[in-house]
Amino acid sequence: MNHDTIIAGPTALQADGLACVVCGADYLRVRVPHLPVGRSVTGSQVFACVGCCPDDARRVSGGVLR
Repeated sequence: MNHDTIIAGPTALQADGLACVVCGADYLRVRVPHLPVGRSVTGSQVFACVGCCPDDARRVSGGVLR
């Protein structure tokens, strides 16, 4: 996925970039490395856990630990 990909149908937390769009991990409760994978329909940046991302995206972008 590139950073301009629109992710449709996420939960409220996922759409706000506060949870993984793949596994649903809540970044406010769990410290897990994650990377941007696209945007929600509202334009917010959305993220996926490093373990949920394709290897290419992990290698190029690196993880973000928040």
